[in-house]
Amino acid sequence: MSKHKLQLAIYLSAILLSGSVFLPLATFPVYGDASYYRIAEIEAWLVIVFSMTAPGLMLYGKEKLAILSPLAVWGVLLYPTLRNTLESTNNSLLNQLGNGVSTTMSDFAANLFFNISDYHWGGFVFLFALLAFSACNIFYRLKA
Repeated sequence: MSKHKLQLAIYLSAILLSGSVFLPLATFPVYGDASYYRIAEIEAWLVIVFSMTAPGLMLYGKEKLAILSPLAVWGVLLYPTLRNTLESTNNSLLNQLGNGVSTTMSDFAANLFFNISDYHWGGFVFLFALLAFSACNIFYRLKA
């Protein structure tokens, strides 16, 4: 794939990833369809901002820094899982009470990649866009 086609693929996958955070990811009882935006609003905005920085950096001429964009997106998506893992090793009474209050949706966000079997079509679009965005950025960086 040429560098120009990879740039176009990065632009399109960044737009698709940014839009897919609003698509229905899964269905919860009583709550109904939930998008990543409804589950984790702040993280969704961070995914949008970080995914759009790659095309912005490429247009600005800072192509070497564009590889940081998919790393930041993956960091945002994996942060709840890492936080839950680190907090589960600390078994203080306060942490146990805090873990008991967590909701089903926050558990879903923390285990986002383990819940693929519960995805609706929007979840698969989100996952495809994430993988395409990451792969295109890596291939582009290898060609640079």
